[in-house]
Amino acid sequence: MLKLNILDQSPVTEGITHAEAVRQTIELAKFADSLGYHRYWVAEHHSSASFASASPEIMITAVASATENIRAGSGGILISHYSPLKIAEQFNMLQCLFPGRIDLGIGRAPGGDANIVKAMRTSGENAFSKIQELITYLRRSSGNEAVGTVKAVPGGMELPEIWILGTSPDSALFAAENGLPYTFGSFINDEFMLPCFQSYYQNFKPSAFLKEPYLNLALFSISSETSEEASSLARCSEYWLSQTFLKGKNIPFPDKKTTSEYNFSIEEKMLIQHRRKSAVIGDAESVAVKLKHIAEKYAVHELTVVTITSEFEDRKRSYELLYNKMQKLTK
Repeated sequence: MLKLNILDQSPVTEGITHAEAVRQTIELAKFADSLGYHRYWVAEHHSSASFASASPEIMITAVASATENIRAGSGGILISHYSPLKIAEQFNMLQCLFPGRIDLGIGRAPGGDANIVKAMRTSGENAFSKIQELITYLRRSSGNEAVGTVKAVPGGMELPEIWILGTSPDSALFAAENGLPYTFGSFINDEFMLPCFQSYYQNFKPSAFLKEPYLNLALFSISSETSEEASSLARCSEYWLSQTFLKGKNIPFPDKKTTSEYNFSIEEKMLIQHRRKSAVIGDAESVAVKLKHIAEKYAVHELTVVTITSEFEDRKRSYELLYNKMQKLTK
């Protein structure tokens, strides 16, 4: 059965603090767990007025502590900034604390601009080489690879589930050649979605991690009782997109008053229409049908949904409506 997940970037909206955004993430995780969602992933962004999640390894601890069944993971750890050994030890510790519930999603993006790269003391080392090193430490610590003097601790346990995240053909190819599950982030950029899926399936090699290809598609979606209401709720992310992408602003997501009073320019409308092609927005029934169709069309095993609205309760309601409709369709 198609599995449904949530990616939470801890969005900050006008009128709330970063601390409140973090608390909303924990509340939403508990709500998702009660509904039956399969995974709850948290993101990594730095120096952002829009997102409060800068430390997914810490947020995962809070999410897993507050829930019982849902898998908790990173969507993702931005490996270019960090020591592979340190990441391996952090996620071994998480797996020790929450056995069988931890996902290590790995991304290569900087999570910010050139100033972030400088402030994070990011090295120029090849990201794929760092991922290979990270996997080596994890395998040594689990006892699957005896050779090597450096091992991640705590050890001797099942590995966290390792995922490669990306939006480019090289990330899909890396995941395929190393026999790892792959997540494509269409909510970031869907330009290479089809080539990535094709490359992943064509080049997949069975490994100790995975015997057959396994795909997850992460996309933006809003569900409501009516398509008109969903379209209205989507104005929050559309306003934010127009201000950040076209004007370079670092701002929180707008409240309902801001979005309702704003008139989009022709250029902004063009951008919004372009980005809407990769989003699924509408009444819950039609959204569920479309998502099921997408999963079948692209041979996707899991769907990870990103939903951002001005009001937290609208976001919770969107996830609830979607889950209930998807359950009826995919049973």
